[in-house]
Formats: sequence, structure tokens, C-alpha cells
Amino acid sequence: MNESDRPAHANSRPKEHWALTPFEPSRAVRLAQAAELPLAVAELLVARGIESAEEAVEFLHPNLSQLHSPFKMLGMEAAVERVEAAIAQGETILLYGDYDVDGTTAVVLLKTAIEMLGGTVRFHVPHRLLEGYGLQTAVLEEAYAEGVRLVITVDTGMRAFEEAKAAARMGLDLIVTDHHLADAKAELPVALAILNPNQPGCSYPSKDLCGAGIAMKLALALLERKNGERTWTKTLPSFLKLLAIATVADAVPLKGENRAIVALGLKELSQPVGLGLCALMQVAQIDFAKHKLTAFDLGFRLGPRINAAGRMDVASEVVELFTTRDAGRARELAAQL
Repeated sequence: MNESDRPAHANSRPKEHWALTPFEPSRAVRLAQAAELPLAVAELLVARGIESAEEAVEFLHPNLSQLHSPFKMLGMEAAVERVEAAIAQGETILLYGDYDVDGTTAVVLLKTAIEMLGGTVRFHVPHRLLEGYGLQTAVLEEAYAEGVRLVITVDTGMRAFEEAKAAARMGLDLIVTDHHLADAKAELPVALAILNPNQPGCSYPSKDLCGAGIAMKLALALLERKNGERTWTKTLPSFLKLLAIATVADAVPLKGENRAIVALGLKELSQPVGLGLCALMQVAQIDFAKHKLTAFDLGFRLGPRINAAGRMDVASEVVELFTTRDAGRARELAAQL
């Protein structure tokens, strides 16, 4: 086609230009030599701020050692001791989550861990239209009347100032696990412990964990105290499946610890075991024989289906999906999502 034959609208689109990150070529050469990498790979890494061989190896080969100890998080010791006491005394623990992918998967992860340790757990995920976001005093009052004395929030709670005070007046112990930023005035809710790497005074290295990531840290701390190092090699990998989905779906930066979580989680997702997860992946038409799972699949094929429960109806169905031991029910819930 000659230029004169081209439709007018074809020339009306603005030209697009790549904006390349500038860097000194010599830095890429040094990295390529030090890390024994192709120059093109070294150039990409340098453009991303990676200049040492150690950083390059960590970036290119994610592994469990890149996940930080949960006990580096401010408040973790107090939280673990209270949950351990609740388990030992046979208390019912209420998990109070959010209705999105991050919140519902956080409930599943922490519920699973506590039940593995012999604890008794109930959960509440608010109805988006009927209850709205966050802690509700009425729900806390009902839980207290039914014998609950420990409430753990997941992916919510940092701005529940009045609800936290109400819980304290009732005699409810509150543990807040959340990744949202604290109030601008640095006010924190009244709680037995707050797990949030963004709170003042917390030196936890990764500040970008999603809510499920922080819930997983509490789960990991509890399991590690009970089972030691085997928790990291035997139990943690199975938790990374759902955590990878939550991390991508919540749109937190995929760098550092989050990048390792997603990379390792994608590897584990290639061999799903849980009935609910298998059913959901079948509904999403993910065929591992023909398709290698990527972060795109988590963000645009699995995440939206999980999110649909809280957006359209009752998010608690997500928790049921990932915890049911009934294959028929799992298929039914997955199809509904």
C-alpha cells in the first residue's frame, strides 16, 4: 500500500516512543563479567538498579531464603503468644477479613495454620453492600456474646479506631494484621498487637507485603514455633500458591520479597492439590500441558473470579471454596464464581 492509499485515520494516531532508562554501558559490562551473564541481560538488570553479582543472582533465582523471618515484624512475639494461649485453652478465635482477593485468601491462610495447630476458628467477611468495609462493632458484640475473646483482623483494621476501643471495653483481645498505611497523624488502633510493616517503629525489611502476606507471616511464625525449620520446607510452599494470587491481584510492587513469593508460588501452582484451587483453575481453563502459568493468569484469570464473590454476593464463599473437602461442592462454587 502506498502512503497516498493509506486511510486518513491511519496517520492520525500519535507516534509512540520508548523512554529508555539511561545507564553507563560500562556498568552493564562489569555486571555481565562478574555474574557471567549475557550483556543484554546485564543491561536490563542495570536499568532496574541491579549492579552487583549477588543482586543479580537473587533477582534471577528466587528462593525461600529471600523470605524474611516473621519475627522481624514488630508485634509478632506478642501476637504469637496470644494465639498460642488461645489454642492451648480451647478458645474460639474470630478472623475478621476483607471481602476482596487479598482479604479472603488471608483468612484461608491463617485459618488453615491455626487449625493445623489444633485451634478453633470462625471467620467473618463483611458483605460489601450490607455492611461495607472494615470492622463492625455489632459483629464484635455478637462474637463476644458467643464466647469469643480473641479477634484477629486480616487486611483491615488500621483505621478501626472506634471499633478497637469498643473491643477493648468489651474485653476482646484484638490483633490487627494489615498492610494499609496508618492514619496520617500516626494514630494507631488500640490492640494487643499490630502487625504492619508500615507502622512507626517496625523495622521489617519488606514494606510492600499485601494483607495476605502479613497474615501468612503470622501463620508462619505460629507453625515455626511448633514445627521448627521443616515449616519452611514442608508447609510454606503450599501456602505460597494462594499468597502468589493475592500478591498479584492486590497490585503490590513485585520486587524483593514479593517477587520471590510470586515466582515460587507460580512454581507451586503448576501442581495444585487443593480441591477448590483445582476446580477454580479448571473453570479458568488453565491447562498446564499447553500453558505455563504467569502473573498475568493470576491477575486476570484467577484473581477476578475470586474477587467476584465479594463484589457481587458473599465473599465467604471464597473461604469455603478453598477449605472444602467435598469435590462436588468445590466444582459448584468455582462455577458460581
